[in-house]
Amino acid sequence: MVWGSRPKTLQNLINVAGSLFLAHDVPVMAKYVAGKIFHTLMKPSSLYSAGGNILPPAEHLAETLVEASRRGGTIGAMGDAILAIAPELRWYRSKSGPFASVNFARDHAHASIIGPGGIEDRDDVYVGLTVMGPYSRFPDHRRKYATAYLPLSRVEVLTDDGDWTVADPGRAFFVEEGREFAMRCTGNPLLLLWCQRTGSEA
Repeated sequence: MVWGSRPKTLQNLINVAGSLFLAHDVPVMAKYVAGKIFHTLMKPSSLYSAGGNILPPAEHLAETLVEASRRGGTIGAMGDAILAIAPELRWYRSKSGPFASVNFARDHAHASIIGPGGIEDRDDVYVGLTVMGPYSRFPDHRRKYATAYLPLSRVEVLTDDGDWTVADPGRAFFVEEGREFAMRCTGNPLLLLWCQRTGSEA
């Protein structure tokens, strides 16, 4: 870790992500949670990581970013912003669990952009990425924190005992604290940007 000021590439990502999460057609609770997070991010940390790592599932990132770029507009700008910080991302895996696909353990990865262990290290908010290979299903799990999600590829999501619903690229959604949540993708890899506070307050 090094002391310094926020890199311009990271600030650009925050700006583009904020414009997507706070767009006029974003559901109220997703916008509310994201709004508090991006307000907090107006004050940068002074601690930054130097250099990232790579895990095999992170290779799916390139395919999803190419597709985001093809879409143009703010989705394309978001893809470009992620590509600019990609060398600094530190990827990790989470545990498997109920109903996860057989390929989940080897074919998913997360990266912390902002938060503990992120490019910008801080302990009040998280902003991160999740990537999954084709035909992957994330395990059912209960959300510890209220979380706003921004899909950059097509994703199917499930909350509690409801039905699977499709979230298209750029269509932000919200999962409240304590809710059960799962997600999956079919023939294309999944890329999801997410943000959450590190406490129970939404």
